[in-house]
Amino acid sequence: MLGICRGCQLINVAFGGTLYQDIGTQIPGALDHRDIAKYERNFHALKFVPGTQLAKLYPSRVDAVINTIHHQAVNKLGRGMIVEALAEPDGIVEAIRWRGPSYVLGVQWHPEFMFGPGIGEEHLDGSPILNEFLDAVRTRKSKR
Repeated sequence: MLGICRGCQLINVAFGGTLYQDIGTQIPGALDHRDIAKYERNFHALKFVPGTQLAKLYPSRVDAVINTIHHQAVNKLGRGMIVEALAEPDGIVEAIRWRGPSYVLGVQWHPEFMFGPGIGEEHLDGSPILNEFLDAVRTRKSKR
C-alpha cells in the first residue's frame, strides 16, 4: 500500500479512528478551518511534532503557515497512526502517518496550492512531501 491523501480524516477512519464531524460545533474556541469565500487563501499556523518524519522533511522549521479548507478533523487516532502536525493555537490534528510498512500520509491542507505568487516564506512548501512520496513509489517499484 502506498498513499498520500489530502484528508487525514479519510485515512484515520480507514484505520479504525474517529472524527469530529464539524469542528465549528464540536470544538469550542477552534479556529475557522474553512472559509468558502477565501477557499485556499484561508491560512493558519501549523506546528510540527518534533522527531516525526514530517518534521524531518523540514529540518529548519518548527512551524509554518498552511491553507485550511476542512470542517472535519481527527478525533481518536486509528490503529498504527501517529500525529505529525497540529494546528496552532487550537491543536487540531493536521497531519497523520501510518507506522506500518508502507507509505501512508494524510494532511489536512492542500500542498499543491502552496506555490506561486502570493505565497510567502512562512508558508509551507509542498515539494518535500511530494518528493518523499515519489521516493517511496520508486523504492517500491524497484523491489518488484
